Amino acid sequence: MESYIDHLISPRGWIEWIEPGNTSIVRRRPYYLEYNNRGPGVVTQKRVKWASLTMDPNIASTFTVRNFINGDKWIPANIPYYSDFS
Repeated sequence: MESYIDHLISPRGWIEWIEPGNTSIVRRRPYYLEYNNRGPGVVTQKRVKWASLTMDPNIASTFTVRNFINGDKWIPANIPYYSDFS
């Protein structure tokens, strides 16, 4: 979220996960979410079908350091990080 994605990143975003010895796509996939990224690698129209894109800041905010891992409660004060969106 809110990342610079360079041209070295495949426009598909993520490869399809194949189980060893099996030609079918793995059924259980991690949940990927993109929000407000920028750069030449951000070609969201070419992402794999199971990737998730959102323009809703309320949905994306549930995955910030503050909300997703309660980072404000345990990350030391001298370590720089964004608690919410930049």
